[in-house]
Amino acid sequence: MAVVVVGMAPDQETYDEVSNRLMESEQLPEGCLVHIASPASGGFRVITVWESEDQYRQFREEKLIPAMQEVSGGNAEGPSAEVQPVHKHLTA
Repeated sequence: MAVVVVGMAPDQETYDEVSNRLMESEQLPEGCLVHIASPASGGFRVITVWESEDQYRQFREEKLIPAMQEVSGGNAEGPSAEVQPVHKHLTA
């Protein structure tokens, strides 16, 4: 079942650095269907839709957390994110 993941990066600079490491040539990671990022109160909001929660969790553990650690010099914790099942997903 597809899931939507809503998380926050501390700021746009951190988001850009991590994103550039994870999505070379603007290619979405395997299993990621949608990626949206925007400024938000208190940071930079990231919304993604994944084919399954397992694919998101694997990406988080194997790629996202290591990239965040690298960008922060080892000071970053894993990202906090809300994961919910997708009720409806429409595209143009």
